[in-house]
Amino acid sequence: MTKDVEFRPVSISRLLIRIVILVVAILASLSFLALFISPQTTVIFQWIGVLLPGFICGNFLFFIIGLHKRSWYSICPLIALLANFHYFIKVIQINGIAQPETSDIRFASYNVREFKMIYNLSSMQQIASYIDSQRVNTLCLQEVPADCSVSELKQSFGQFQYFIMTGSKSGQNQLAILSKFPLDSVQAVSFKERPNCALFADLSLRDEKIRIGNCHLQTTNWNQVKGDLLPAENAVFKWWNAIKTMSENFRLRGGQADYLRNLIDQSSLPTVICGDFNNSPNSYSYHRIKGNLKDAFREAGNGYGYTYSNLMKLFRIDFVFFSGAKFQAVNYRTGSVDFSDHLPVLVDFKIN
Repeated sequence: MTKDVEFRPVSISRLLIRIVILVVAILASLSFLALFISPQTTVIFQWIGVLLPGFICGNFLFFIIGLHKRSWYSICPLIALLANFHYFIKVIQINGIAQPETSDIRFASYNVREFKMIYNLSSMQQIASYIDSQRVNTLCLQEVPADCSVSELKQSFGQFQYFIMTGSKSGQNQLAILSKFPLDSVQAVSFKERPNCALFADLSLRDEKIRIGNCHLQTTNWNQVKGDLLPAENAVFKWWNAIKTMSENFRLRGGQADYLRNLIDQSSLPTVICGDFNNSPNSYSYHRIKGNLKDAFREAGNGYGYTYSNLMKLFRIDFVFFSGAKFQAVNYRTGSVDFSDHLPVLVDFKIN
């Protein structure tokens, strides 16, 4: 005699929850593709990379709930979290306490936001005093105002002896490299959509020549578009335009990263590349420019790494890369100052 099989109906809400859990897990697991697939091919994975902190939080929450309920659905978010180990080590590091030793180069990179603090108060003198107090001997600046001259920088940053700037092009912000060591072989890189994209120079330290690269990749335009998203009228249209604008900027940064990588490969000198990439570590631009260089945060940083003070302090978008064969990063830190919407990145280097 056969026994009747009882089918339990699955509620719509439970089915939807399972679908959401599965989709969030799949999206998070695909995030690594953002490193390898150029945004000029598709921007989908770059968007996944930007939204990855949210996906990770979602998967962690689903994993905890699944464990509590002893549900096999906790496996999906667990797999997604394990698949993003590559991301965790780029934003969280434990390297121990830096040893008190004398460094050969105390390097800093800082997006100064046109030397404007809140209420547009000038921050140039405060930044110069801070950099001096940190005993920095080589400094790369991004978003130096278009009307700022070398003489103005010398007046405020008098502790440095050597100054180079890109010069203003079409009223665009500038890049600058300041150092206590001689600088030569200067090369400025511009794109149609991004004048003053990069500034290269050779630094002379004792018998060594070191190639310094200061980069500022295409902006996200988030600060420009976010204000238009608040009014309720035409919300869908405004969000669509914002997504299109930011997607196009992903593509532009991808092309800039390819070009800069080729320039970096042309030099046989030990290299330090820094700047504001306007992208997270889970991006094509980060992976492409870094190449075989080392990330100073991963080598000598501690704790959770972020350099952009907005967006809940979730993002590290300012980087310092270096040639591992010649350099050792012995200390990495960000400054706890609010002179800009970015934090200064400071790295102590020893030359092997």
